Amino acid sequence: MGVKTSESRMKYYSQYLSHDLFELQDSLSGLSKSNRWVKLADNLPWDKIEKEYNKRLRNRHNGAGNKPARMVVGAFIVKHVETLSDEKTIQAIQENPYMQYLLGLPKFTEKPVFVPELFVLVRKRLDHDFFNMLTLMLAEADGSKPKKEHIDEEGNDHGGTMKIDATCCDAEVRYPTDCNLLEDGSNQIDRLLNKFCARYKIMKPRTHRVESRQAFIQLTKKKRKGKKLVGKTKLVQIRCLQADFQTFFDFLGKHASNLLACFSRRDCKWLMATIKMYEQQKMMFEQNVRSCADRIISIYQPHLRPIVRGKAKAKVEFGAKIGASIVNGYTYVDRLSWDAYNESSDLVSQMELYRMRFGILPQEVQADKLYLGKENRKYIKACHVNCYNRPLGRPPKEENDLHADDKKRAIGERNEIEATFGTSKRVYRANDIRAKLDDTADTWIGACFFAKNAMKFLRGLLCLIFANNGLKTIKRRIFYGIDNLVGVLTPTLECLVKII
Repeated sequence: MGVKTSESRMKYYSQYLSHDLFELQDSLSGLSKSNRWVKLADNLPWDKIEKEYNKRLRNRHNGAGNKPARMVVGAFIVKHVETLSDEKTIQAIQENPYMQYLLGLPKFTEKPVFVPELFVLVRKRLDHDFFNMLTLMLAEADGSKPKKEHIDEEGNDHGGTMKIDATCCDAEVRYPTDCNLLEDGSNQIDRLLNKFCARYKIMKPRTHRVESRQAFIQLTKKKRKGKKLVGKTKLVQIRCLQADFQTFFDFLGKHASNLLACFSRRDCKWLMATIKMYEQQKMMFEQNVRSCADRIISIYQPHLRPIVRGKAKAKVEFGAKIGASIVNGYTYVDRLSWDAYNESSDLVSQMELYRMRFGILPQEVQADKLYLGKENRKYIKACHVNCYNRPLGRPPKEENDLHADDKKRAIGERNEIEATFGTSKRVYRANDIRAKLDDTADTWIGACFFAKNAMKFLRGLLCLIFANNGLKTIKRRIFYGIDNLVGVLTPTLECLVKII
């Protein structure tokens, strides 16, 4: 027996089709068509997405031009489906030929498709309405767009079911205690003074930064922070910050022109947030109250506000409150606000958005009791839309409800939107907003829900393929059974004919 060479061993183990690097560099057409990224790339309406994308950018004729919509939107899908950072997303695309196929690259490349900073620039130019338009394109592509079912007495078309609810998408921010905010404010004023004095080589004036910092550290070292100690620390921090503000503005009066030229737009934004935060903290400390209107909870993200939801996990959340609707499994972000609001005011606007998107009014609206006040119930009834919910007031002693089954069905179906919120937050990072600006965070939330909708679109494609394959298998088995039955019955029939 001769010794087998390494080439023979490789031939023995090479049972599956494989591609080397040179083949991939020539073309990506040889990739497996069963891969999820390939299926998604082959079925998304890229031409429509490109038109909508270019419409939103409003580019000028000069310059290098923008990246293709397929490349940018595909990168957003990869980022939120795989829950990666901007840098990790570019690295994953760089290493994966299937992801490069999704982005529309003709050949495999080891170079980054674009710099990670482009994500920030794109987020500034898009919003959640753009991703709502893309979701509507997905619904049109797979036939999930609601169709007209009937016409009411006033001639309005109705069709489909709209499920609505509101939730809060948390931002990545440090928990905003009063002492933490005052510490950030003191650090901010000291940083601005250091920046100016280092640039123009001027002696820095004396500040109370060390005293404020020591008081804050003494508080943080305590395992149990009593109310008296917290109040004493806040008093020291407020007085130190007040003195530092006085020093800063006196310094500003002497070097006004140079000082403003030294600071960036972000520095000015943080300075204004620090001033507002100091005024709020001083007012609450002097009046011995724990809340105020339009409260600042982060100097570095001044658009954030505390949103009281009363949930068991967290009574107060810090992020964006959104009103969403689900139609045939696709989620649309109808409203996004950084301030707390009563979601019952969204029902009328959400029904109008439904009419704008689909050209018809919904056949049925499913919502919780917060949306179904007297005025909203009158509006729903005037629009001839079904809404199977419990009536207002005290329940009757003897229930004789003709729509009891419909109510049970509506309650069970409405749970879909709760599951959607949980999936979007837990899987697609809608509850971990890392974007620091209000407009970029808006785009982040829209991209999270669009990534979820894209995966729903992909599941619909796979189900359709499996359904078609299963139907073919059933037909094949039926015909095979008929052939076998005919083969068995034919000799029997021939014998009966001979006997007769």
